[in-house]
Amino acid sequence: MSYRLDHIALLVRDLEESVAFLTGVIGLSEIPNPMGGTAIRWIEIGDGRRFHVQAGDISHMYVEKQTHFALSATDFDAVLARFRARGVAFSDMKGTPGALNTRPDGMRAIFLQDPNDYWFEINDFDPAA
Repeated sequence: MSYRLDHIALLVRDLEESVAFLTGVIGLSEIPNPMGGTAIRWIEIGDGRRFHVQAGDISHMYVEKQTHFALSATDFDAVLARFRARGVAFSDMKGTPGALNTRPDGMRAIFLQDPNDYWFEINDFDPAA
């Protein structure tokens, strides 16, 4: 038996603000809600992978950078240029503003926080390499 990830659900403080961050800052695409309605907003990552956000009480959540949502960008340098041009704050894992992480295998990554304090890693991992 094998599995594949279908989706992830994130609870957010403000639905509109969160969707604006995910689509406007990170550059992901919102897709129609397969269940209908507007209480849950669906975001596509690519290759049919998606997650949804819905508003709720996040006051009991504890989030730190080690617990993050990682996305691999097909053009990492373009993402960096876009973030820098728009003044989007990002850092390396240590928290150095504007710095990148580079793993021993060469993969580069940055970290940024959304309005709900969730951490997002954007990296240049290429599974074909």
